[in-house]
Amino acid sequence: MSANTPVIDAHAMLGRENHLELDADELLRRMDAAGIETAVARSMGAELVVDNRAGNDRLLAAGPRIRALATANPWYGAAARQELERCRDRGAVGLFLHPSRQGFMPIEPIVPPLLDLAAEWRWPVVFHTGTYVYSDILAVAEVARRYPETSFIAGFGGFTDMWFELPGVFGQVANLLLDASLIWGEAVEQIVAQHGAERVLFGGGEPRGRYAVALNTMERLQLSQRDRRLLMGENAKRVFHL
Repeated sequence: MSANTPVIDAHAMLGRENHLELDADELLRRMDAAGIETAVARSMGAELVVDNRAGNDRLLAAGPRIRALATANPWYGAAARQELERCRDRGAVGLFLHPSRQGFMPIEPIVPPLLDLAAEWRWPVVFHTGTYVYSDILAVAEVARRYPETSFIAGFGGFTDMWFELPGVFGQVANLLLDASLIWGEAVEQIVAQHGAERVLFGGGEPRGRYAVALNTMERLQLSQRDRRLLMGENAKRVFHL
């Protein structure tokens, strides 16, 4: 990447989940080593599923180069909405939902109260996609159709079970974007060629992914300088209002 092109990672994870563990200091070290200016991060493990306040506090305390994607399990109802309001007031930049971890289908009636808040606050919504059956990209696309003014991001790009649905879905849902973390280069090139570089966000996927791998994948893509600038940082800056 050009030294004049700030790179923004649209998908990092903080916390602990099984064999994965990453704290803010280590993420910043990895960002510095890879030349990443800013990372947008979300919780993982118990802090994603049940202990949302602790996970959100971890993210909110990590700044200023690590920006928080707040989460709240929709099953918590009014308490989930209150938690998101607290995170908004402390500077969170979007909403992250993980249907297969948090135990809901994207089209269930417990979800719209959180999406309504995101729409009101002009937050993008990142859904984990790709884990059959809860994190179905087609269900996320249906939700996105109902909120056409809100940006929805397919977290992990449907990896691994749903990636083949992406080209068709992107042609039907204009407010759906691709998080390119964990996705192979040919899939990214296909979305860019068919739907434009404005629809793709660079993601490192740390600690599940690695910056070296993600950056090498992006470097190999046959992209114009304009498209590369959009994909590597300008889209994330626009979508997350950074």
